[in-house]
Amino acid sequence: MREGLLGGGALFTDPRFHDLNGVPAADRWRHEQRRGGRLVGVLEGVVVDGVLRSGHSAPFGGPDLVRADPPVEDVLDLVDGALAAARAAGLRGIRIQARPPVYSAAEPLLEYVLLNRGFQLAHCDVNQHVDLAPMHAGQDPLTLLRRKRSSVRAALREPHDLQEVTGGEDLSTLHRLLATNRAAHGRPPGLGRDYLASAREAFPDRVRLLLLRVGGRPVAAAVVYRVLDDVDLLVAWGDAEHDLARSPMDLLAHLLVGRALAAGLRLLDLGPSSEKDGTPNTGLLAFKRAVGAVPGTRKVLAARL
Repeated sequence: MREGLLGGGALFTDPRFHDLNGVPAADRWRHEQRRGGRLVGVLEGVVVDGVLRSGHSAPFGGPDLVRADPPVEDVLDLVDGALAAARAAGLRGIRIQARPPVYSAAEPLLEYVLLNRGFQLAHCDVNQHVDLAPMHAGQDPLTLLRRKRSSVRAALREPHDLQEVTGGEDLSTLHRLLATNRAAHGRPPGLGRDYLASAREAFPDRVRLLLLRVGGRPVAAAVVYRVLDDVDLLVAWGDAEHDLARSPMDLLAHLLVGRALAAGLRLLDLGPSSEKDGTPNTGLLAFKRAVGAVPGTRKVLAARL
């Protein structure tokens, strides 16, 4: 856990994540804002062609704050301090891939301050997440499922196993399932097998590679990152190479919720349901809605200096 940062600090602003992606030390930039010796927050990223990218090679970046529900003065201090430091360093712009507003009470306030200080909306995705608070209060996770409860109940009665993969042939199988699924949907290749192995080695407590077997056969897989101490992000998932009567994806979604609940998490982020240009993927939106996810946004905010 990095010094006092909310949720242990976002995975994607951890120096080890930049190591994983081979970012040279000279291209990394970090500003720590303190008041009276107290750490207020951090803005960290990678400088590309003179522009700081917070969220480089990642779904999102910072800023990271210390308080989950900070006073506006903390956010103003961090943003104004980072802007002044960036100008002093000769940067010509800042591009922040912001985390979804639902991650903490700090996020909407941070968005407001960035917009107030001249940042503009550069991109917006529709993002979907499962709020786990009702389940912690006693709600049955099966009630999340819309029109799919009977199908998942039937699947739960059949032999199945969602197992964490650590390497070897299981990792090759997991990667092949995900790659086959992406190809079947006309999508470019995703994270490579070696990258997944390196990510798990770098973050053994925050990167989960999960393989679903039904009747002893591998049928679906998921890559899940613990992006904050109480938030899991679904990075990739998919099914392939099976002739089951029903898709295993509903079962996989239900089992992922169960794992997140068992870990005491607050949110399971199922990620964007829009294309690279922000166009909504209506099929993906409908599927995630059917397994209990609710919509939100994930924005990119940018400013010239």
